[in-house]
Amino acid sequence: MRATRSRLLAPLCLGVGLLAFAGGSAGNPAVPALPPPTAPATSAQPGDLGLTYAIYVGGVHVIDAGAHIGPLADSYRVGLALQTDGFLGRIANWKTDVRAHGRLDGTGMPQPARFTAHGAWRDEPRLTTLDYPVGGAPLLSLADPAPEKDREPVPDELRQGTLDPVSAIVAVLDRVGRGGTCDLTVPVYDGRQRYDLAFSDRGQDQVAASDLSVFSGPALRCAATYKPLAGKWKENRPDRRDRDGEGARRAGREVTLWIAPATPGGPAVPVRLEMDSPLGPVMVHLAKLDRVG
Repeated sequence: MRATRSRLLAPLCLGVGLLAFAGGSAGNPAVPALPPPTAPATSAQPGDLGLTYAIYVGGVHVIDAGAHIGPLADSYRVGLALQTDGFLGRIANWKTDVRAHGRLDGTGMPQPARFTAHGAWRDEPRLTTLDYPVGGAPLLSLADPAPEKDREPVPDELRQGTLDPVSAIVAVLDRVGRGGTCDLTVPVYDGRQRYDLAFSDRGQDQVAASDLSVFSGPALRCAATYKPLAGKWKENRPDRRDRDGEGARRAGREVTLWIAPATPGGPAVPVRLEMDSPLGPVMVHLAKLDRVG
């Protein structure tokens, strides 16, 4: 059963990780509510763009993710929330709420101020807060459980110059929104792992109209690859070794996402995502748009 759960959720984790750009589920009641994170990085503000993503595995609709994104100008506030329920919730109880805010200068990488991740896996809470002192390495302000409990340590030198997972996606969205390409490799530290997200530009594409999505039109097609560097599960945890094996299989697996403004004059957002998995193709569609009230 553990192997089945791992195979089922692994592609969802990677796909959702690449969607983790836009905070909380405000304005999206289809996503079950999560308890509020401890000192969350940000909250949805009136006028923010609310989005709902429908996630399909092997052609079956398995879960929705709720999101919002504020204007990407000189700052950002973004995040994502979802929770398994129904049949999927019974076999793989998983929930997550990730949020970040920071500054943008239009010339380089985002400058995060705070990242929070509040979730649970198999009813085990996993809480993380990263703060970003000016000119310093990210500070792990909250970690429950402590990373060293079940993971190898991430060396200090590998934390320098990194972004959190949400800000890493913002880096690509901001670049595309300003007319650039998505050829970019982003160093990521999430408080437990250190990895790179490598994006490559595949050119302009046309997203066809579909009953599954509210978006159709031109979008930039980007390929993303996850490259783990440090923070793997310790070998004294047999159940974690299974997940390390799945992580190794995910490394190098390509995820394709299409990025475009979903509303006239709005920020660039992922409007579609595709990847392969052991259970069939994973497809993520932008199913709903609204404004946070």
